[in-house]
Amino acid sequence: MHKGTFLGLATADTVYYVPHFLERNQKLKAERQLAYAGGPATNAAVAFAAFGNESTLLTGLGQHPMAHIAKVDLADHKVRLIDCTDQPRRPPILSTIIVDLSCGERSVVYSSTDLRKLRSDTINKNTLEYSDVLLLDGYYLPQAIQLATLAKKLKIPVVFDGGSWKDGLENLLPLVDYAICSNAFFLPGSTNQEGLTDFLQQQGIQCIAITRDGQPIIAHCQGQTREIPVMQVKTVDTLGAGDIFHGAFCHYILECDFLLSLERSGEVASLSCTSLGTRAWIEQEKFL
Repeated sequence: MHKGTFLGLATADTVYYVPHFLERNQKLKAERQLAYAGGPATNAAVAFAAFGNESTLLTGLGQHPMAHIAKVDLADHKVRLIDCTDQPRRPPILSTIIVDLSCGERSVVYSSTDLRKLRSDTINKNTLEYSDVLLLDGYYLPQAIQLATLAKKLKIPVVFDGGSWKDGLENLLPLVDYAICSNAFFLPGSTNQEGLTDFLQQQGIQCIAITRDGQPIIAHCQGQTREIPVMQVKTVDTLGAGDIFHGAFCHYILECDFLLSLERSGEVASLSCTSLGTRAWIEQEKFL
């Protein structure tokens, strides 16, 4: 059993599964509805816990009734929540997701994350006590930088989930050991990933991966570039697959080398796409 710490975004998600995306002014009955905790670091923490690990999530949810959705889900999946919001009575970040069952694609509407902050006392010398790995998703950057700095002193590997560029990331990246970015992670002012790998390597990151949905993962490690094949499955729902990949990676990197960890994490992420929602794959237990 491993122990992981995850710092980043948590949301209260409501997901509607529809036969097709809505047209203008259309009303459409959902075929299924689910509600649970969402967010990159949150889904990764749940995935890490699914392997029988101890998973701790530092985020901001608060005491508003809508936060109960996320808190119950996290408790059900054995994720230890440390709620550090600086505005406990404010509603959590709410997200409404519509999934097109005809193709598995999704659309997301969410409330702003820009003004969300964590308490200044969130991080202390005991925050990473006994942790084996740290994952950061780029949110709550002041605390992320503080925690990554502490992790470096303690020689705890730091995994970065690069979903999209956020202001201030240039201060966090030099503290990262493993950068796993989506194909939508662009440098400021760019509309593609040209120069991204060189930039990340200049920050001192030696192990970099670019996930490309169902296409092979591009892996850069110690001066070599490899393509990691992705298991092909019948896709039902891609929601949260990237987050699940990161949570699985945090587990496997403590047991395997970088390339094998990417391969096995890709298998878990692919499995998650064969069922609805971000939790049903856990019940299948095919990844164990």
